[in-house]
Amino acid sequence: MSTLALGFLVVLTVATLTFYVAAGIYGQGSAWARDVCSLASDLCDHPAWAAVATAVMAVVYLVLRSFRF
Repeated sequence: MSTLALGFLVVLTVATLTFYVAAGIYGQGSAWARDVCSLASDLCDHPAWAAVATAVMAVVYLVLRSFRF
């Protein structure tokens, strides 16, 4: 079960970094940042929301990993 949580953690980490970077360079005319921010404008405006989800998933992963024998 912790392997599944680790997979979700990796996906959330990549998504958080993507939204954070896209939000930072959106105004500079980057095509991929414009595409990302047009498809998920709320997450580009508030990348901390994804960071909170990543932190919660990290806690879940660590809890599940501690239950391993």
